[in-house]
Amino acid sequence: MRNLPFILFLLCPSLLSRASPVTRQIELLENFQPVMKEGVADLYIPLPMKESGYQKVTSETHESNATWVKEEKVVMDKIGDSIRILHAHWNKADHPSLQLREVMELTDRDGGLTAHPVDTFFLEPSDHVQLDGIVLDTANKITKGLTDPDQKAEAIYNWIVDNTFRDAKTRGCGLGDVKSLLKSGNFGGKCADLNSLFVGLARASGIPAREIWGLRVSPSTRSPSLGKNGDVSKGQHCRAEYYSNKKKAWFPADAADIRKVILEENLTLNDPHVKDLRKRFFGTWEGNWVALNYGRDFQLSNGKKMNFFMYPQLINGSFAPDGVDPAEVSYTYTAKVLTQ
Repeated sequence: MRNLPFILFLLCPSLLSRASPVTRQIELLENFQPVMKEGVADLYIPLPMKESGYQKVTSETHESNATWVKEEKVVMDKIGDSIRILHAHWNKADHPSLQLREVMELTDRDGGLTAHPVDTFFLEPSDHVQLDGIVLDTANKITKGLTDPDQKAEAIYNWIVDNTFRDAKTRGCGLGDVKSLLKSGNFGGKCADLNSLFVGLARASGIPAREIWGLRVSPSTRSPSLGKNGDVSKGQHCRAEYYSNKKKAWFPADAADIRKVILEENLTLNDPHVKDLRKRFFGTWEGNWVALNYGRDFQLSNGKKMNFFMYPQLINGSFAPDGVDPAEVSYTYTAKVLTQ
């Protein structure tokens, strides 16, 4: 029965926590037809991480009438983690186009992802993830009396679940400016805001943490609002992780998705389903999502400063949309489950 996981989820969500991790083979088709406004155009497309403990790109091909297409990388830390970018350039093309096809294996993640050593890069501040002032004060209040870093990380995660909310009016996935969010006193936003808040508070507490920018690509067996299929052009989602020095592994901590379920499925914090997901999402995540990169506050090869890189970027003279609206860049993403 192909729908057995979702049936089990409806009848008894806890049964799925004991199930073996599911691996999905996903086909992602990305189609771009950028409008030429000033004769020359450059398109920067975020590519998925090639291989990790939960994701493997098995095929990646493209067709284009661009003047040239090349893969670029932005190295972020001393360990060599990098942002993979497909850069296409058109010079006076009448109807520019590019089609990218990727096939990936995505596996449910249950527990830590072993990694040693961990670069101090994931303890440092950046333009949008500040660690001083109100960020440090808030982190100290949340973790007061705790000495174990794993307990501190869980306390921060729970504080975000309890004290923030998903704001449907937020454009795209939000900006993820940690200090501005706390100073506002209005702890609303979307995944970039809430999960960057976790990262900032964790780092301020001495715990390595990072955002992972990605895309939902298949239905969820956990909760209806947490999946996408077919047209996933607006399926971007940011997740977060923290590093446990005790266990020498990275662990998921996606508080933003708890607030998404509460808003979009009209539930409360005390709903049994929310309570189950709350426990589950501190330490696991569902493999219906493609990880793109860890990039934060960096520059593209043309010098453009990027907050994060989850949306394709089109540079066409003075026309440089941020990619949040697919219609502005003229792109569509279509995802299909090949095997599960």
